[in-house]
Amino acid sequence: MLDTGSAGTVFSADRVLAIGLQYEADDLIHRIRGIGGSEFVFTKKIERLSLGDLQIEDFEIEVGAMDYGIDIDGIIGIDFLVRVGAMIDLAQLKIYPASPEIPG
Repeated sequence: MLDTGSAGTVFSADRVLAIGLQYEADDLIHRIRGIGGSEFVFTKKIERLSLGDLQIEDFEIEVGAMDYGIDIDGIIGIDFLVRVGAMIDLAQLKIYPASPEIPG
């Protein structure tokens, strides 16, 4: 899910465990709060995160249970969107890398 109202990018613990990403003793644990309530998450630095043509390296994500009553694997937050310079075209429901021209 793309969420410009979410400060951070968070992924489901079940989904990241499936690709071998798991909690380690030096990972920070903290509580996040949002419209779905609050939960404890751990923070993990990953080598790369890509969303279509948008890509970032050495990026911190949060990992938690994500038991929000809807089935989602993760939330791409404003932290990622700002750092990659994303442009969101709501009329077309598309996301693009920043460029001088808005795609038509």
